[in-house]
Amino acid sequence: MKIKYWIGGIIALLLINFNISSFANETFSQSLITNIKGNTLYVGGSGPANYSKIQDAIDNSKNGDTVFVFDDLSPYYENVVIDKSINLIGENRFSTIIDGNELGNTVTISSNCVNISKFTIQNCSFKSSGGIKGSTNYSTISNNNIISNNKSGIVLLYSHYNTISGNIINSNRWLGIHLGTCNNNIISKNTISSNHHEGFNQYDSHNNTISKNVISKNEFGINIGKYCKNNKISGNIVIFNEYGIRFYESNENNTIRRNSIRWNMYGLCMEYSYLNKIENNNFIRNVLNAYFDSYYWDENTKNYWNGNYWNRPRILPKIIFGILWTEPGWNREPDLAVDRNPAQIPNRIGS
Repeated sequence: MKIKYWIGGIIALLLINFNISSFANETFSQSLITNIKGNTLYVGGSGPANYSKIQDAIDNSKNGDTVFVFDDLSPYYENVVIDKSINLIGENRFSTIIDGNELGNTVTISSNCVNISKFTIQNCSFKSSGGIKGSTNYSTISNNNIISNNKSGIVLLYSHYNTISGNIINSNRWLGIHLGTCNNNIISKNTISSNHHEGFNQYDSHNNTISKNVISKNEFGINIGKYCKNNKISGNIVIFNEYGIRFYESNENNTIRRNSIRWNMYGLCMEYSYLNKIENNNFIRNVLNAYFDSYYWDENTKNYWNGNYWNRPRILPKIIFGILWTEPGWNREPDLAVDRNPAQIPNRIGS
């Protein structure tokens, strides 16, 4: 019985602390973070031993520690380098800002098992830089980071088994998310919009899952570049892009399934990409719902189209028109593919 009262008292105390003042909020945040494995180092708060710079706290941390950043001193004009397996957590995604001051990457990751959440990350340099850039495995970039006004939002190279989830990635000068030679990653539940070139882009990357994202107002919504195999693109809402989803020279068992592809100039473009599955998507009110290009020597290598919804119910098979490039002189000839079982009603997205 005493245990019951003791637990109830703690819950009541936490609820009171959560509501009464900003000082109490800070205290509550500190007590919550200290439950995470490792020590906690604080940046920008009013407590004793708080750091004034994020990098100083990282430099003094150890693997497994948490660096918790208050918004009191925000924006933090820093180019942060994470070279340890730590949690970097902001107090509030809107008000805890890391600004790269246009001097390289805003955040660079060079260690495995890094977690980044609850920041606005902005203003990396105009060169080949990123809001978050690096090479890492088993890391997480999640929980509503706002990543904007960078050359590119998130750039990962030679990085595997990572999760990028629940972020807002918009208004970057080149692209939103880029994966280069990255396998077995999850890109999920992000809002990716108004990036100048690609919303999401990858090349030479396999076994990635791109799911349940809202991708809009980019030149290319999802761009799958060369040499990509066994990737799953599912449950995304791809809307108001010039090119909704584009494949370029990516073959073998990529799956495009149950996406809503609406109001794009070109819904799905399959360029010299074969042996992929396009199933149960909704193509609605794109200027051109789907097309493909193929080389003459690949003319017997096709993609598999099935069960897609094409603007309206269809009884007969749906013809998808394309271009076959032939010799001599690279002449163009019309080509076609067939969805033999088009959907009669819009498919459920993401199921």
